[in-house]
Amino acid sequence: FHMKALKTRKILIIFLFASCFLSGCQKKEMAAIPSSPQEAIELTMGSLKNLDITAFNQYTDNYVETHYNVLGGVEVEYRTFNELLQYQSRRGKRYQSAYQLSQKITQNLTWEIEDVRENHDTAEIDMHITNADIGKALGRYEVKIMEDVLEGSGFGLAQLMTDMSELFSSKETLISIIDGLDDEDIVSFDVTVLAYQENGQWKIHLSPEFINAFSGNMYDDDYSDEIEQRMTELEKQYENKLDDWAENFEEKFENGMNLDK
Repeated sequence: FHMKALKTRKILIIFLFASCFLSGCQKKEMAAIPSSPQEAIELTMGSLKNLDITAFNQYTDNYVETHYNVLGGVEVEYRTFNELLQYQSRRGKRYQSAYQLSQKITQNLTWEIEDVRENHDTAEIDMHITNADIGKALGRYEVKIMEDVLEGSGFGLAQLMTDMSELFSSKETLISIIDGLDDEDIVSFDVTVLAYQENGQWKIHLSPEFINAFSGNMYDDDYSDEIEQRMTELEKQYENKLDDWAENFEEKFENGMNLDK
């Protein structure tokens, strides 16, 4: 019995080690507790750059709330990295693709702290944040989807579903477009970030402006004039495609009716 128990424990240790290696699990250590607003923002940006989401959540108010549905399911809402934080298994394809995309979004992230104004248990932090223009990459990706739809048969809905499925699962096309950004495809933002004390620890508030800045303008609704112009052209082509499809359908329908007479 003793030898069997030791063998079972050894197998369990090997399994746990392998699981941690494959899933990238982190040491069970508490992240450093910031003692000042400046330290809090530095630790936040460092954990963001390294994609240490556990530490990032500790330093910020990323957690919003937990939702319970009627079937007993649970979904936790976060301000950012929401998709990355939903997957229970880090070995799954969807988690890996979400992680790779997050890496691409943060790999060129840089920042400067220009001023810190502390007032009792709150502080304002002026920052200059620079990143790759992820918003431009998203615009190019949307253009590609529209081009694919135009090239597809019929309404192009089958191709649209294929593109959406690829974005949901592997994200390879979007990642490739981000990799194709030029050195000059960068954006910079001057933002003021709010810090506050909670339970004796300084934390950082993730405002929409702050999230958009460190995400490379990902959440800006406006594209560049070049992309907007191309999308307008594609929308017009798609309208023409629908008109042609309707005319062909009407012609075939009328020909079919004449054959029945």
